Amino acid sequence: MIPAGYYPPEVKEYLKHILKIILFYVIFFFCWRLVFLFTNRPAPEHVSLPQILPAFAHGIRMDISVLGYVFLIPALIFIIFLFTGISRIYKVWYRYHQVLILLLTLLLAGNILVFHFWGSMINYRALTYLSDPAEIFVSLTALQVVVLIAGLTVTVWLEWKMFRLLAGKNLSFENPVNLRYKTVIIPVMSGILVLAMRGGLQLNPMNESTVYYSPVQLLNMTALNPAWHLAYDIHQARLSDGNLFNTIPEQEARQTVNQLFRCPGDSFPEILSNRQPNIVILILESFTADLIGEMGGKQGVTPVFDQLICDGLLFSNIYSSGSRTDQGIVSVLNGFPATPFHSIMRSMDKSSRLPSLIKELRNHNYRNSFYYGGENNFSNLDAYLINQGFDRIIDERDFPSDIPQGRWGVYDEYVLDRQIRDLNTESPPFVSVLMTLSNHEPFDVPGPKRIPGKDEAARFLNSAAYMDACLGEYFRIARNTSWYGNTLFILVADHGHQLPFHRDEVFPNSRHIPILLYGDVLKHEFKDTRNTKLGGHHDIPATLMPQLGLPASGFSWSKNLLNPTAKDFAYYQVEQVLGWIEGKDWFAYSYAKKDFVVDSTHIQPRDTLFHHAQSFVQELYNQYRNY
Repeated sequence: MIPAGYYPPEVKEYLKHILKIILFYVIFFFCWRLVFLFTNRPAPEHVSLPQILPAFAHGIRMDISVLGYVFLIPALIFIIFLFTGISRIYKVWYRYHQVLILLLTLLLAGNILVFHFWGSMINYRALTYLSDPAEIFVSLTALQVVVLIAGLTVTVWLEWKMFRLLAGKNLSFENPVNLRYKTVIIPVMSGILVLAMRGGLQLNPMNESTVYYSPVQLLNMTALNPAWHLAYDIHQARLSDGNLFNTIPEQEARQTVNQLFRCPGDSFPEILSNRQPNIVILILESFTADLIGEMGGKQGVTPVFDQLICDGLLFSNIYSSGSRTDQGIVSVLNGFPATPFHSIMRSMDKSSRLPSLIKELRNHNYRNSFYYGGENNFSNLDAYLINQGFDRIIDERDFPSDIPQGRWGVYDEYVLDRQIRDLNTESPPFVSVLMTLSNHEPFDVPGPKRIPGKDEAARFLNSAAYMDACLGEYFRIARNTSWYGNTLFILVADHGHQLPFHRDEVFPNSRHIPILLYGDVLKHEFKDTRNTKLGGHHDIPATLMPQLGLPASGFSWSKNLLNPTAKDFAYYQVEQVLGWIEGKDWFAYSYAKKDFVVDSTHIQPRDTLFHHAQSFVQELYNQYRNY
């Protein structure tokens, strides 16, 4: 056994040295964060000191994540020492930190310049300019270039002096550490590094939403660690500038897509009793059509939703382009279908450039809010919501600690109740978005078991039945509010699901979802009706905006489902698998296999449909890259 309180002198020296180096990098990032804020400082009337200070507190967490990666090589060096006892290994150690400090300084200084000129953090696109160095300095005078180079030189020299001052003299390990210490040190050290890299013990690993805290975008940028942001952006870009789906001449593909969205007629029914209703969008987690009896799904699971269908307008032929919540949110609120490989929500720079239903309505005096019972930092959601212009964002942090929670957060019944209570004090017109979470793995919901069984499908059905019951209580209370009579409710699933029938995700029926318009503001003749227009939930913006008397031209990937001349087609993707539905025909094509995986038995002609689908995904991916 290792005597309590005893560690070899070499290990003690190493630990003290590591703590001093960590202190150096914390100070290093703090100073650069201060320089970034000072050089891009907002007007004093926009922010106060109490608003600024959290940027530094939030930023430390992401800095520690970066240090987790930074210390991978030093950890390897120490492991080499543990097993070899090579006493002069410290030379590699110090050279590593010299190079790292230089690279980080160049990166952080570059970030300040990129933000100044582009208004965004340093990213993969900025790195492409390294192939033409002249472009980097095109906006700088000769004097500014000289000052920049001289300033960076002095800065790096001062940083290295500070490093040596804090870290102390060169390490000089004398002897290999006993085997019993190795068996403890190595796993403990590995665990600490992994914990640091993922940003802690929370459910979701480190992402940009973790440090987002303010409606002032500059303060969020200040909190971000540019090294973390750049590494993430490069990972998202997959180090490729090309369109992996380029198969058709660009002009031909663009013309084909334009034809798909062109409507011969411009008339459509007006389904609302007035053009300025309140709007409540309920995005229902995994609420696949297979759960809904009125859509041919399981009987008896969603009796409330079935009744709502009988009093509302159902779009019954809708398919989600993606299979993840972040893809579904962007589809509903931005009219932008899911792209292969990438989630545009995860890219702060790209998602901020999307057309936005919330921003458009905000420009027409709609107040807005967003409700979710879980952590808003998943998939960069916090950053996305702020960029969309939401005035009020409610998540699990805004609920009392004694409110019951499941694995993913506050149960839906409490979130729905909170939204109703808040809207009772909201001034019309308003748009409020709520995203449910209970129907997500592991399907842990409170209350009595509504669907028997312990297998995954049964638990999925039971959680869906719970969600349905929550909707029943929600509308029972909402009908007694002052705002209910002039409110359009839009109920839509974020995506389909393989359960409860264990669908293969390349088949379109795994993506079949409802869009339901409901409320007293819906004209009587459109209640208990079904629209069979084929489309996706990214068609919501172009369908809703004309009903409000507002233009929808900015939502170029969205079509008006109420326009009888809109073409019947729907797109979905599974990374390298392209799914397409047109009329009664459909197929799934694998780019890896360069062949059709599955298709309907009566496709006529398949080549035409395939050309439509390839043009669509090619132009969509080009649009994603250009944002």
